[in-house]
Amino acid sequence: MKKLLYVSLLFLSIQVVQAQTATALSGAQIASKDDDTMVLALSGTYAESWRRLAQVLVQRGYSIAHSDNSLFTLTTNGLFKRGVGVVSVAGTVVNETLQVRLYWGSASETGGGQPVLTRRKQGDRWVELVAIGQAFGGPVSYTTSVPD
Repeated sequence: MKKLLYVSLLFLSIQVVQAQTATALSGAQIASKDDDTMVLALSGTYAESWRRLAQVLVQRGYSIAHSDNSLFTLTTNGLFKRGVGVVSVAGTVVNETLQVRLYWGSASETGGGQPVLTRRKQGDRWVELVAIGQAFGGPVSYTTSVPD
């Protein structure tokens, strides 16, 4: 019975160590081709950063499709960009960051489906997301929101 108890405790401790290791790795800022989200440091209050993102997007030619000043979210209508196709942007304040995603494709490009989330490995489209971050200003990092 003691052997069973010791084996159980050993197994449990291994699981805890693995869980801590996985958590530490996921928090690292390692560039990945699968990144799909740009994370911007807030440039003031939630409301100021949310408005700043809206201003940057409008200056880049986007029109705002939806904006919520209590959830601090916004989305744009699709915009045709030469060499990229139709793209739209969604942004939301999460904790002390502004998370921004770029979607591509109209119904004709996606076979009638919804726009597709852009990943870093899609270089031509990703350049637009990077340009939005540069226009916003401040520290920028990238992450993967939806694992394959």
